Amino acid sequence: MTVLHTYDFGDRGGEPLLAIHGITGHGRRFRRLAEQGWPRRHTIAVDLRGHGHSTSDGPWSIPQHVRDLIDTVDQRDLGPLDVVGHSYGAAIGLHLLAASPERVRRLVLLDPALARPGDGASSAATGTIEDRGWATVEEATLARNAGLGDTVNPGVVEDVDQHLVLGGDGRYRFRYHKPAVVTGWGEVCHPLPELRERRPTHLVIAERAGIVTDAVVDGLRLLLGDELTVERIDCGHMLYWERFDDTVAATAPFLGG
Repeated sequence: MTVLHTYDFGDRGGEPLLAIHGITGHGRRFRRLAEQGWPRRHTIAVDLRGHGHSTSDGPWSIPQHVRDLIDTVDQRDLGPLDVVGHSYGAAIGLHLLAASPERVRRLVLLDPALARPGDGASSAATGTIEDRGWATVEEATLARNAGLGDTVNPGVVEDVDQHLVLGGDGRYRFRYHKPAVVTGWGEVCHPLPELRERRPTHLVIAERAGIVTDAVVDGLRLLLGDELTVERIDCGHMLYWERFDDTVAATAPFLGG
């Protein structure tokens, strides 16, 4: 049994909501969304295995991530709850619904990394293996802020403050385990899972990212039928950094405030 490191945001007495970050991320990325987007909810944001302050030990497959989530929510005696996942976290959230529908009430997929092409995954994994980190905090900040404008996004500032660490070689890197990330790039190539039960699911697509293809949308419609709703935001993949207000507007009504 593995209980993941978690962060608690919002109203501790509110309805529980499980938040799952993407590859190379961490649970604290959901702080602003939780506190300002749906503050009446009790958001439990996890650090996935191989990320943040959770264990780095393998395996790092989607089935293992799902088991870790089940162990974590069961240890806290959380009943059926809403799940919000971004990117890889959204893919894991969908697999959680497939494996344990009784634990999921509603699902929000924020620009999910689903059924990704193998060549892109290979390139991303190679980049992770070859990544040497950065010589300074400023270099890391500029790299993390790429594509988000001329000024440093507040989300990047918090990410660097909470997630960047100095390695023994004097280089700065974000707090994740490379083997877990390399594995994750391969895991996002799996086809959509089969579902035993449907749940209300809200898909939010970051249009300029090009992550969610028409084929994926069609596949989700086949899986979820009328339970699927779709919304699009004109932005890149880090939608809750780039277009925070629009991300709140796309999720808060579905989540109930």
